Amino acid sequence: MSIRQITLAFALAVTPALSAAPHALAQETALSESQITPAMRSALDEGGSLVIVDVLGAVCDFCALAMTRTFERRAEVAAATVDLDAKTLTFVVHEDQTLDDATITDLIRRAGYQANGITRPEAL
Repeated sequence: MSIRQITLAFALAVTPALSAAPHALAQETALSESQITPAMRSALDEGGSLVIVDVLGAVCDFCALAMTRTFERRAEVAAATVDLDAKTLTFVVHEDQTLDDATITDLIRRAGYQANGITRPEAL
């Protein structure tokens, strides 16, 4: 799947959420190559679901590593990555598993950052 197809699918999936959540307007609607790793692509192909979190306070590689490790240690999470330029944490939850918004927000807070919006695009 090309980046153009990923961008279009994400934009279509997020459009209804944008009107409901003004803070989501700040979030980029295009996913970069750095936001979908090969491990994430594999998990998505196996039926996993994508979660994108707008994160405040993540500014360095150490920040990215801390959040990535925090989420990848969870049994529900197949793979995770942080894009410091887009200020997003992107991860894939295994098929038939969930990670609710309150838990995501709490994990980010415990890592020392703040979640500023959570989106769950349906299709890529």
